[in-house]
Amino acid sequence: MADFIIAALPWIIFGVVNAVVLVDLQKKNKVRNIENIEEVNTLKKKENTEEDDYMSIGMSIGMCIGIGISLLFMKAFGTKVLIYGVCFGMLGGMMVGTLIKKK
Repeated sequence: MADFIIAALPWIIFGVVNAVVLVDLQKKNKVRNIENIEEVNTLKKKENTEEDDYMSIGMSIGMCIGIGISLLFMKAFGTKVLIYGVCFGMLGGMMVGTLIKKK
């Protein structure tokens, strides 16, 4: 009996989480069913706002630079240095990207 409970528990949790997510999505869709066209347009404008910085671009470029730098140290420290190169490259790129604002 204990084996059955241990095997079924992840599926039960998965079902409960799916039910909660679907109910939440259904409630959000009811709120969005607005009949006034002007309110729909203002809601779409609020959802489609662009970011005012280059964070994602900075993270991408930083990751590439981090991998490039970590490849130089791969012979000395092994393949673990690639993980640190990606992490610190993305972190540095994110910091630089958030400091630069779009005009």
